[in-house]
Amino acid sequence: MSRKRDKKTPDWLEEFEDLANKQLPEGSSCAQVHPLIAAWYEEVMNDDPPKSRDSVWQAMHCLTTEVLNDVPVEIVDALSGEISDQVADWVTELLLVGRAFQIALDSGRLDDL
Repeated sequence: MSRKRDKKTPDWLEEFEDLANKQLPEGSSCAQVHPLIAAWYEEVMNDDPPKSRDSVWQAMHCLTTEVLNDVPVEIVDALSGEISDQVADWVTELLLVGRAFQIALDSGRLDDL
């Protein structure tokens, strides 16, 4: 899952940080949680995807297909009406990151949250 990331955070992401801060208990904030998640994410992106049985890989690709079938029309239009292999790969990568996140939560790797 290795790739380079642009460290500049777009302004529109501030809305998500504000929502997260409203959901967190007093004394918690994105400023405290985000560095832990950012470090974990960098580690995940620089490593191999989680070990999986072949049937899990097959299911991930089937799930990618289901997600792409539900892409809002506005996004399809923004992609000139065509969903490329790169978008499918990106959706699969998002699902893999989600799977790695759940594994990290279940294993206690992110207990500091």
